[in-house]
Amino acid sequence: MTLFRTLERRIAIVFVGLLVFVVLLMLLIVAHSGEAIILAESQRQLAAGARNFGSLIDRDQRQLELAASVLTGDFGFREAIATQDRATVHSVLRNHGSRIGARVMMVVSLDGQVMVDTQRLGKAARPFPFGDLLRAAQENGRSGGVALMDDAQLYQIVVVPIMAPVRIAWVVMGFPVEDAWALEFSRASGLDVSVITAGGGIQASSLAPGLRVALKGQQAAALDEQPRQLALEGRNYHAVALRFGPQARVVLLHSLEHSEAAFRELERILELIAGAGIALFVVGSFGLARRIAGPLNTLARAARRIEAGDYSEAVAVEAPDEIGQLAAGFESMRTGIAAREQKIVRLAYEDTLTGLPNRIRLTEYLDGLDPAAAAAVAVLGLDRFAPINDALGHPVGDRLLQQVGARLAGLLPPRGMLARLWGDEFAFVVEGVDEQWAHKFAASLLAALHEPIEVDGQRLDVSGSLGVAFRPADGRDMDVLLRRAELAMYSAKRRQSGYALAGEVGDGPPPEQLSLIGEMRRALERREFALHYQPKLALASGRVVGAEALLRWQHPERGMMPPTRFIPFAEQTGFIREITPWLLEEVAAQAAAWRRQGIAVVLSANLSARDLLNPDLVGLMRRLLATHDLPAAALCLEITESALMEDPALALSHLAELAAIGLKLSIDDYGAGQASLSYLKSLPVHELKIDQSFIGSLAASPKDAAIVRSTIALGHALGLSVVAEGIEGEADLAWLAAAGCDVGQGYFISRPMEAPAFADWISTRAAIPVV
Repeated sequence: MTLFRTLERRIAIVFVGLLVFVVLLMLLIVAHSGEAIILAESQRQLAAGARNFGSLIDRDQRQLELAASVLTGDFGFREAIATQDRATVHSVLRNHGSRIGARVMMVVSLDGQVMVDTQRLGKAARPFPFGDLLRAAQENGRSGGVALMDDAQLYQIVVVPIMAPVRIAWVVMGFPVEDAWALEFSRASGLDVSVITAGGGIQASSLAPGLRVALKGQQAAALDEQPRQLALEGRNYHAVALRFGPQARVVLLHSLEHSEAAFRELERILELIAGAGIALFVVGSFGLARRIAGPLNTLARAARRIEAGDYSEAVAVEAPDEIGQLAAGFESMRTGIAAREQKIVRLAYEDTLTGLPNRIRLTEYLDGLDPAAAAAVAVLGLDRFAPINDALGHPVGDRLLQQVGARLAGLLPPRGMLARLWGDEFAFVVEGVDEQWAHKFAASLLAALHEPIEVDGQRLDVSGSLGVAFRPADGRDMDVLLRRAELAMYSAKRRQSGYALAGEVGDGPPPEQLSLIGEMRRALERREFALHYQPKLALASGRVVGAEALLRWQHPERGMMPPTRFIPFAEQTGFIREITPWLLEEVAAQAAAWRRQGIAVVLSANLSARDLLNPDLVGLMRRLLATHDLPAAALCLEITESALMEDPALALSHLAELAAIGLKLSIDDYGAGQASLSYLKSLPVHELKIDQSFIGSLAASPKDAAIVRSTIALGHALGLSVVAEGIEGEADLAWLAAAGCDVGQGYFISRPMEAPAFADWISTRAAIPVV
């Protein structure tokens, strides 16, 4: 018995001694190598964090580029860029920037000039200050980086092309690098993050204010990519500095105290196990193994699910120790990644105001349908939405859009999708429908909108215009179908018809006409515009008494272009206000030059509605008369009836001022417009020009002859001289002279000529005395 007890004690002593020796040796090794282990682990975590940080920056850059691409894919925005509508471009940039958190929004032309800048409103264009980003975008299609802006603030910048369909400009978005940015990356990487500029200033940091000041005082600018130890307010850190653009660096800090605390806690646990658990070592070791291995296996399975993109199942490990903390960290990471991915999906596919799908989601939906199946794209644009916004404010307008979106969602057919495109425009994509369905759907939709909407106690009446395009008849991809549907919608707005089908409207202006709008400014700078002069003949005396200045464009590629090819687009875009001052300057200079040569003809120039309503017109005419020392009666301004009708009160006011100067005024194309006799009797004009549509058929149409004869009598009764334009034959000329018409103009008398040819032509006729 004693032998067995001795053996038992000896075995126990041997095993316990070995265990004690191993434990003591382990504790000794741990104690001596703890600092090295802590430093190595800290460096490892710092290196892993640095790699993770680079991945996070790349992912963030892709998200920003995606947000920028949403803007550049907007048709209305591309059209505003193409037509150089700076007010619309600025409004779109400001609204889009506020939605996605971009503080700086720019549009940069292909030659590197900043066309619109939300930080420099109203200032002249300037070169884009970050040429390296622009060059990289030109090489790679898009680019991104980090740079200091004019406000000394560091920004993440993305440069994305605007395609229509070729590249027409660049959109630049700047997202501020601030403390919130640093905190987000700190949570994602597990490290403290600080951004330091080349001058040593801290732009953003996840550190507490005291640690931030300590970091700045430690000359953090001297850090580099090699990890170094750093002491801040008595705390030890491992620090590494990474390049963050050409003007800043990111300093990543890992706290040694955090690693040391975990290590010391492990030492205490080992000491407790060594002191109190030796007797239960074997049993306890099995239990401990099961306790450690089980949760780790659970965490490993959870990590594999997260790696595969499955965030649905929670990490269910409940333990009060480090494994439990690790499990809680896994769960926090899972929920954080899932939330960020959901946010990215919402930003990419959902309209933040109405909660409806956006244009990208709608495009994916259409692309996912059977290519051979019929489908319809219907675009709805609200009428009178802008006045509601202006009168009641954008918050009311936003709530109105939300209610409209909810009302439209109730009309969505079973096999379809509703999305908000932008502004007050919504779009439907519906499968397997035809034109008969479109008529019924449009009627029901417009009827639903007819019901008033109450916002903040106010009943608002809204209506809409609908355009419908069909696949494959009107196109196959979303861009074409949306463009055709929008053209139909705008046609419905103009005609006030409620809705229109794309097949009834056509394709809209061809691309070459849109390109002319961008070329007109260069044409004006390069003096590609020229004036031709068509004589005006006094029918009673046969003497040339005037000439009409007609604009031509000597295009370097398309040759001589008549005004009908480009003037309508100049009026639509407002560029006519830049052409007209040049034209009036040229006419005044030519009139003065001819009068010095003894050719005293009255030169006429045409004014559009925009010109007539321009408040600077009267001042411009006063300056031209004074500069060229011209009598006011040497110039005549021709105004169409339609220009008079756009704003009759303002037009009459400007005409009265022009007449008071002494300028001759003429109503052009009389009879082809909508001016009433009540306006005619009150207008301070001197001349009526009968539209050529009546002159060309005098011999064949007794009704046209009667209209012309009565117009001549009416003009004379009102004390006006009457001009007939479009005289093509001798018979028409003789008829007009016999009817008492004062002045004739047309190809039978002479075609329009350049100024030198006009002077030579007139010298062959009877001399005209200088008045």
